[in-house]
Amino acid sequence: MKITSPPNWHYPVTIGDFAKKTDDEVKRSDPLFTYLYETTVQEGDKWGETKDVKRKFPARFEASLDGIIRKWYIRTGAVVARAGVDLLEIEEPCTHEVQFGGLCAECGQDMTEMDYLTKELNSERATVNMTHDNMALLISHKEAVRAEEDSKKRLLSAKKLSLIVDLDQTVIHTTCERTIAEWQADPDNPNYDAVKDVKGFQLADDNAAHIVASWYYVKMRPGLPAFFDRMSKLYEMHVYTMATRAYAQEVCKIIDPQRRFFGERILSRDENYGEKIKSLNRLFPNHTDMAVIIDDRADIWKYCENLVRVPVFNFFPGAGDINASFLPKQQELVTQPPTKPADVPAKEGAKPEGESTSTSSATAHPTEPVPAASTNGALGDLEQQLISISAVESPESFEEQVKEQEKVILTQQTERPLLQQQLVLDKEDEEAEVDEITQSTENGYTQTTEHHKHRHAVLHDDDRGLETIGAHLRLIHQTFYDEYQRNKIVPHSGRVAELKGQKSPKKRPVDTVVPDVAEIMPRLKRETLHGCVIVFSGIIPLGVDVQNSDFALWVKSFGAQISTTVNKFTTHVIANPDRKTTKVKKAARYDTIMIVNAEWMFQCCTRWEHVDEGPYLIEMDDADKNGSPIEDMEDDSIDVTGDEGADEAESPIQFDILDDDQWSSMNNELDDFLNESDTDGGSASDSESVRSADGTRSEKTKTKRKRMTATEANDVSEDDSDASVKSTSSRLQRKKRRTMERVTSLTNVENAEKSSGLPSPETTGPEEEHGDNEGKTFDPQGEGPDLDSDFDDGLEAAMMDEFEKSASED
Repeated sequence: MKITSPPNWHYPVTIGDFAKKTDDEVKRSDPLFTYLYETTVQEGDKWGETKDVKRKFPARFEASLDGIIRKWYIRTGAVVARAGVDLLEIEEPCTHEVQFGGLCAECGQDMTEMDYLTKELNSERATVNMTHDNMALLISHKEAVRAEEDSKKRLLSAKKLSLIVDLDQTVIHTTCERTIAEWQADPDNPNYDAVKDVKGFQLADDNAAHIVASWYYVKMRPGLPAFFDRMSKLYEMHVYTMATRAYAQEVCKIIDPQRRFFGERILSRDENYGEKIKSLNRLFPNHTDMAVIIDDRADIWKYCENLVRVPVFNFFPGAGDINASFLPKQQELVTQPPTKPADVPAKEGAKPEGESTSTSSATAHPTEPVPAASTNGALGDLEQQLISISAVESPESFEEQVKEQEKVILTQQTERPLLQQQLVLDKEDEEAEVDEITQSTENGYTQTTEHHKHRHAVLHDDDRGLETIGAHLRLIHQTFYDEYQRNKIVPHSGRVAELKGQKSPKKRPVDTVVPDVAEIMPRLKRETLHGCVIVFSGIIPLGVDVQNSDFALWVKSFGAQISTTVNKFTTHVIANPDRKTTKVKKAARYDTIMIVNAEWMFQCCTRWEHVDEGPYLIEMDDADKNGSPIEDMEDDSIDVTGDEGADEAESPIQFDILDDDQWSSMNNELDDFLNESDTDGGSASDSESVRSADGTRSEKTKTKRKRMTATEANDVSEDDSDASVKSTSSRLQRKKRRTMERVTSLTNVENAEKSSGLPSPETTGPEEEHGDNEGKTFDPQGEGPDLDSDFDDGLEAAMMDEFEKSASED
């Protein structure tokens, strides 16, 4: 370790005699050399007067650590003018790069010692924690890099990646309701088949001292053992959960009884330093390029590019995440009320429209099809309570969070919501049976055979989410190693140089050969919704920034672009089927815009493919499709209603969604507009005339082409037709023409009212201002000659002024 000149010396200093030589062993506080420094002091004489004088004083420099002197960087008489100059190098017998509980793991020295020689605490040498189960074991950054390199080589040789697995609502679902144990003991119960493989365990250290130790009932996601078996051949798996360590260990005994898949690689919130956010750097502090995550929530990972977001596994309706109080509050939830399933048959991977998307699975089958309002549709009281207590995020509220979680568990144990939901289903079945018997009696016959009562179950074991997750993980693994093999190929020039006896090129560093998962996954996902411009309506709650909402960030990671207004660039409107908002009504007037429910978005993002919109389309009335012409002004923004959120009105052309081709097209149109000749209508003369003080009309305005409506297109002369075709080549010109047609039409309506519907020869404006059109009669086709020309001249002049200002500023 190099010893440098300290900052507390009085510089400059002059090096004196050495007390130690090279290869001498030194102990802490042993003198190494002497030095002289000069400073100003006050001295008094015999008459009591003082004065400032400079004096030199000797001092001794002592060793701050034990070791052997390997090299001196100074010599006797050398002058050191500043701090940070190398003095000597001491080889330490222990560098204290691995520490445990404040002690060096190798030499046992106390890392918290401090005295007058201490410049930096030894505990600062090791600050990285890479272990899963112990926060007291720390290593240095250098040691962490070496450990990661060894791990990377081991994974590459085995052709594996690292997989970080969340527990709750990703691969398992847990409840504390003892009804599950009762149903397991009753083969006649309709839920028996669904719960017969549910495992239970009891925790005594659940921080609920005043409550009897809770029983937890764990349901594994269907196909989990086979899924782990397949993935263990491709990935080295780690558990990362925000539950307690005791809970995580018990769950791992259920999902990995032989410890083949995870071993001791279990990281819980007890080892997460009290953080509510998960981070890959907790396990991989330097390189995360070979790590993949599966989790049902993206906000906990800050929308990390390494994340495969999985559909929520919600086997027990209303139970939610048992550890939700220790997680950040979810940004938003779809809370549309349950509706009747759509008549359109759901294809594979689709769910009925009426079900809530907040608990959608990777398949199209409903996970909990219960009619109770607290199940798959709106959230139940317990789930709402879990979410509400998760909003508390301050460290001081930890005890409060624990108490709130205890209340939730106690509520599950006492109120037994699953049993209540089953009782509701049983009651409906009984009523249906009575209705059937009554109807049979009324028809004149009575059923004599024994009636077998059919009972509907509240639990359904039909989730197929792991099939989709497994497909994604296999695709990521294959893409990674295909790219890795391509990067490893030695260029032909290197082989040619070797055959010629020349020096071969240097071997490429490992960092440049190993691909990065964070670059591969976005590339795979963004093809899903590439080119889609999506508008949300009735989905995002009020007060939430649409662009930064959970749903928006999710679909943007799949290549979609988000807009807050409906315009001609919009491709999809994701809406609530029960609310016909202003955005939905406007989108209905565009034949190219797909109006779908939120399940379409979930299916696309879950399956990583652009699924057919057909089964998810929202039916629109003919009245919504045929809106008022005044409302259907092209590309104009409309005010947002309160139930759609306080989105600011945007420009009709969303510049953040234009690609390079669209920008190039707009530039070309602008150049064409600026380079138009005066024969196109004398715009220069007209602009000059409008800007003049007396407003005198130029002679060229007499030859200005009158703008035509669609009904007059066949009656104009050939020259005017050619000019019209030329003007329509520009989108800016077409938009200006349509605007003038609307103004002219409104003027004609006003003239028609004045004429009371009679073909009286009435002029279109004051004669003193439109002398050139004197004697012209009202044209029922709405040409409005003079008003049209004047307004056109003013509009064109204003546009030219703006272009000139922009050109001068550039």
